[in-house]
Amino acid sequence: MGIGGILSRVMCALLLVVLLGCEAPLVLDRVENQAAQPTRRSDLLQAAATNSNALVVVGSRGAVVTSIDRGKTWRRQVLDGKPFLMALTTCPDGSFVALDYGRKLWFGNAEASEWHSQPIATYETVQTVSCDPQGNLWVVGSFSTILHSADRGQTWSESSLDEDLHFTSIQFVDEKTAFLTGEFGVVVRSTDGGETWEQLQPLPDEFYPQDAYFYDRNIGWVVGLAGTIMVTNDGGTSWMRQDTGTTAPLYKITRNGSSLYVVGGNGTVLHSKLASDKPGKNDWSNVQHQAPIRFYLRGVAPVGDTHLLVAGGAGALFVIPTDT
Repeated sequence: MGIGGILSRVMCALLLVVLLGCEAPLVLDRVENQAAQPTRRSDLLQAAATNSNALVVVGSRGAVVTSIDRGKTWRRQVLDGKPFLMALTTCPDGSFVALDYGRKLWFGNAEASEWHSQPIATYETVQTVSCDPQGNLWVVGSFSTILHSADRGQTWSESSLDEDLHFTSIQFVDEKTAFLTGEFGVVVRSTDGGETWEQLQPLPDEFYPQDAYFYDRNIGWVVGLAGTIMVTNDGGTSWMRQDTGTTAPLYKITRNGSSLYVVGGNGTVLHSKLASDKPGKNDWSNVQHQAPIRFYLRGVAPVGDTHLLVAGGAGALFVIPTDT
């Protein structure tokens, strides 16, 4: 072999040593640091719920992130099969129930430390889940489907409006009264605990609500795209649009004491104080939370009387004060 060939091999060997010696530890350090975090930049966090013991957030790839110290520290779990978890609710006994896009429910204990799954007996696409005041489970989804289980998902009864639309929200105001909202502005009410359902007049312009919250049998709000919030004061018979001061899409609404909170795109958090005499006549303002949220927020839940749990895209997870 000539001198040129020998020099070429020596140079290649030296280059390999430099690459292995300089770059590999840095890459491993970044990987290990990311793995130690409770959330990932790739996380799509979709829903949040709380009880007296725990704060819980769920999202893509089976991510369940839990805190038992009001958000000071967080613990990450990944459920078997890495399901896409799209909704979460708390039942009257304090347990958690998460909805899997793959037509499964995941049941968590009050500390959200142990989870097991149960399939949902339907061919329809599921959208959200709720527990009624008696602990019965309700799941709604495509083709105006309403699913009900009185035995923690062991058996199901299924009904439908026989219309090709998606329900996006379900809420029991009390043991007898419940509301559904969904595609094409559909609003449906039950006054007998879900035994029968009555379709009301649709929302103006067939507005597609992303979520809804009813204060009682008469007063309720729906939220959706383009910063839209509408309120009803007559049980869904008529609706009036409210000024929000934003055009960001709005995805979720919740109540914390005498206030309402709405979250949406670009880290938007809106607040409204409910008047004790006329809670439906309320104004909205933007919460200046200062959290570095670049993308959307889809999860929101109250933390005590003074804080709010928010979660969303790119692993956004914050407990923010509500007096900002």
